[in-house]
Amino acid sequence: MQGDTLGRFNDARLERVGGALLASMEQHRTLCVHRLAKDRNQAIQFGRFLDNPAVSTHEMLVHAARQTNRAASGRHVLAIQDTTELHFPTHGASKRGFGSAGNGADVGLFLHPVLAVDADNGGLLGLVDCVVLNRIHGKVDNRRKRVAEEKESYRWLQGAEIAGDQLGSAAMVTVVADRESDIYDLFARRPAEVHLLCRSAQDRSLAEPMLLSECCDAWPEQDRTTIEVPVRGTRPARQAVVALRFGTVSLKRPRQAAAELPDSVALWVVDVREIDPPAGQEPVHWRLLTTHQASTVDQARQIVAWYRRRWIIEQVFRSLKTHGLRIEDSQMDEARSFTKLALVALIAAARSMQLVLARDGSTGQKITDAVEPADMPALRSLNTNLEGRTEKLKNPHDSTTLAWLAWIVARLGGWSGYTSKGYKPPGPKTMHHGLLRLDPILLGWRLAIRSADVRLP
Repeated sequence: MQGDTLGRFNDARLERVGGALLASMEQHRTLCVHRLAKDRNQAIQFGRFLDNPAVSTHEMLVHAARQTNRAASGRHVLAIQDTTELHFPTHGASKRGFGSAGNGADVGLFLHPVLAVDADNGGLLGLVDCVVLNRIHGKVDNRRKRVAEEKESYRWLQGAEIAGDQLGSAAMVTVVADRESDIYDLFARRPAEVHLLCRSAQDRSLAEPMLLSECCDAWPEQDRTTIEVPVRGTRPARQAVVALRFGTVSLKRPRQAAAELPDSVALWVVDVREIDPPAGQEPVHWRLLTTHQASTVDQARQIVAWYRRRWIIEQVFRSLKTHGLRIEDSQMDEARSFTKLALVALIAAARSMQLVLARDGSTGQKITDAVEPADMPALRSLNTNLEGRTEKLKNPHDSTTLAWLAWIVARLGGWSGYTSKGYKPPGPKTMHHGLLRLDPILLGWRLAIRSADVRLP
């Protein structure tokens, strides 16, 4: 896979150790430092690297954002942000520096990443930023009296600001987020260089004497379309027929909002409601608030399509947790060092999910997003060995595309190669197992090439 570092840290030695740690994380798919290291000396190196104050999460994030910005050049980018909880219910006695988890009893912390996704084809471009929330001071009183910058909810505005700053090469940036982002400060203080697309959580008062729900209910149905509803918990994936309503609203400034904010904010709304949901299933109902114009059916459908790409960040979280790196199994005791290791894991999880999304060729990404040119001969040879005799078992993708690599990784992970009815496409677990096999193969290839270049005396 493509060689990389975690940052420069103003020290060439730290840069090399960070690169080795990231490469090992991608190869072994674990957060156990001793399993990541090839021997005791490297385990000590990795431990000292994570404990070194010069190794900052800021440098890691700036470095990752710089790479993502290069991939985003000239594209409309969706900057998708969300929060995931890391929960350690049985590690309370051993963890140091960790705050409380969401239940207020166990130890844990929260990651709030921003991921860049191509708006047109859904290709994952990389990590833009990540806020780490560590509730070491417990629950805060008088939450409504605190200024926005002192609240945890400020992370939504911070994510929008950083997306605008770090994705300067993109043609357009749209920040996409779920219900927790329904904050008046975000709408009122939106950076000028970004658009917003958020799902409404509150039935807000409008500048007109009515509620948001009343306004949307009064709009006529403009269209019906079918969307894919992803699996969530015990709820299976399904298709849903939804009705679309859309129009403009002016959100009224809440009483508890800062007085210097504008009295109202004008937004477009696309109201998405499921028609005749299955028995026992909660109907889909999204009110999507956006700064993009939604005055036609095509524009409203586009807003819905962009919002549905939000599921990509959920898939990255699954790869970070149960379907890959199992970050919550980490035995690292110190919160400061664990936070750095968690960012390395997040970068690795995003890269593996990039292959899952590219597997059918729909993202149109180039293989150079993930592979060094020097590794291509090894991959071509490996592809030949994995292909079967029939056309159905040939790699159907061009070797210049990321889909071609995804096919190889999936076959290594145990996928049959069949795509006809009744056969499932390779998922995160399959890609995870495939990468476990691919990385040692490429490592052996590189060692063989280096050995061939060495002349014996």
